[in-house]
Amino acid sequence: MRLRTRFVTLAAADIAGFLTAAVVVLPFLRPAYRSAPLHATLETACGFIALLAAFLVFGRFRRTARTDDLALAAGLGFLACASLVFAAMPWALLSVDSMRFAAWTSLVGTVAGTFFLALSSLMPSRQLWNPGRAAGIVLGGGAAVYIVGAILIGVFEKRLPLGFAPTTALPKAGIPHPIGAHPLLAAQVVCTVFFGVAAVGFARKAERTGDGLLRWLAPAAALAAVGRANYSLFPSLYTQWVFVGDLPRFGAHLLLLGGVVSEIGRYQRGVAELAALEERRRIARELHDGVAQELAFVATQARLFATNPSAVEIKYLAAAAERALEESRRAIALLAHPTEESLDAAIVETVEELTSRAGSSARFLVESEVRVPPQTRETLLRIVREAVTNAHRHGAANVITVELSNGCGLHLRIADDGRGFDPTAIDDTNGFGLSTMRARARALGGMLSIDSGPALGTTVEVVLP
Repeated sequence: MRLRTRFVTLAAADIAGFLTAAVVVLPFLRPAYRSAPLHATLETACGFIALLAAFLVFGRFRRTARTDDLALAAGLGFLACASLVFAAMPWALLSVDSMRFAAWTSLVGTVAGTFFLALSSLMPSRQLWNPGRAAGIVLGGGAAVYIVGAILIGVFEKRLPLGFAPTTALPKAGIPHPIGAHPLLAAQVVCTVFFGVAAVGFARKAERTGDGLLRWLAPAAALAAVGRANYSLFPSLYTQWVFVGDLPRFGAHLLLLGGVVSEIGRYQRGVAELAALEERRRIARELHDGVAQELAFVATQARLFATNPSAVEIKYLAAAAERALEESRRAIALLAHPTEESLDAAIVETVEELTSRAGSSARFLVESEVRVPPQTRETLLRIVREAVTNAHRHGAANVITVELSNGCGLHLRIADDGRGFDPTAIDDTNGFGLSTMRARARALGGMLSIDSGPALGTTVEVVLP
């Protein structure tokens, strides 16, 4: 059973919060450890993960044209630039003297990225009329502002603080007090708030929409929020040190990577299902243009010959051709249905097709958005087609009523106002269609019952656990 996203998000925040509390309370734990290579490795890994996620979400935006996807792609892009372009690369490629520039440009990018993440989690999901132009404005404008900010930081680099140095200003264990420069403290607090808002917003959206990517983003944002809270307790931008807050931040990026992998897997399944659907439609077209057309011709000619009372064999031929034609139509209809189509929509479409062909009417009392596996949907559609066809062919029904509910198990009911029949007088030799429907229901682990009587109409009910 899958846990609700809010519980996973709270668990992630609790784990990271326990780590932060341990650093504050336990005297043998230090808030920072000197390791320049590890710091560069963490920044590079976080940057590449955020960049991959940004490309993935931007690809989703190009397909959906939704405002929240655009904001999410922008936020992840800013975080990627903050970690990779303005944190790892300048310090690694230039010198230690570039540490101040790298640290402040990275911090500014992080603030911008968390703002867009929070905005994406709160804003309604609406489609843009001109997604290309909107993406150009947001991404181009954001990049321009970021470049201008980097230039200003480069100009005033020597005046900008780096916070406390862990070698000389390491705080003692206990309840910490604000240390370091106030701009650093304010920036980290802002990031903490934005990440917290994003965690709550993504969790609510994930539970409402079922978005698989947001299920990973919500706990990732919660971990990042606690990491930034840790930075708020020990505000420092020294790039030669690895802080305890880097651990939940790296954990947040690992969760983000999990969301990326999950989203890629979903895309692959979607591509496979689309290819399968195209193949099914191709087969359906071939059946319709080939077998079904030939069977229709045979059935038409056999009916003409069957008007002769002495042509008993021709009558059997006509009946067999009509059954084969109906079976080919069933196969065509099932193959043409999209694999992701809901059961209620498929049933309504199938029944309306059959009743319009027979000149009868249909009434529906169906629950919306009933999702079942494709094999279950196709089996139930075959049962529906058999029941409706029998109502027309043998019962001369005028009105077909279809009910579908998905409460404590799935319940499907097909009732007609035809002349009905005596179910006890039907056996497997002359009631092959009825026995086939029962076998199909049993194959799904359910039961099929038939209630009918002369002049009472017929009701077919299927119950699945």
